[in-house]
Amino acid sequence: MSTVVTVVVGGVVGAHGLGHVLGWMPAWGITKFEGMSSESWLLGRLVGEIGERIAAGTLFLVPMLGFGVAVLGMFTGQAWWRPLATASAGVSLAATALFPHAFPLSSTIGSVAVNAAVIALVVSGWGMEDAAA
Repeated sequence: MSTVVTVVVGGVVGAHGLGHVLGWMPAWGITKFEGMSSESWLLGRLVGEIGERIAAGTLFLVPMLGFGVAVLGMFTGQAWWRPLATASAGVSLAATALFPHAFPLSSTIGSVAVNAAVIALVVSGWGMEDAAA
């Protein structure tokens, strides 16, 4: 795989991971973003507002950290970046499904697209040639 392609893919995945700050910071009361909400269509009824905020913060922080570490693994040729990126995409999708108003609609669409692309890359075997080397 070409270094340029790896840097571009890693940059997109890393930026996507950083974008999750829009979900966990407001959930934990660090900041507020106009028009966005840490309310869940499901969890608020089950765990109350505090539990809902803890869940939102955790569910958005985990993929932020996971994607960041996965990109480091990708750049250093580690095989473990693939399952970590896949798991991070899965948690990100779950967080987005549970908290659909955490991001503006355009960011939500972009997030789902990048998560789907990460899963597709891993399923397709992209990057395996470096892991075998």
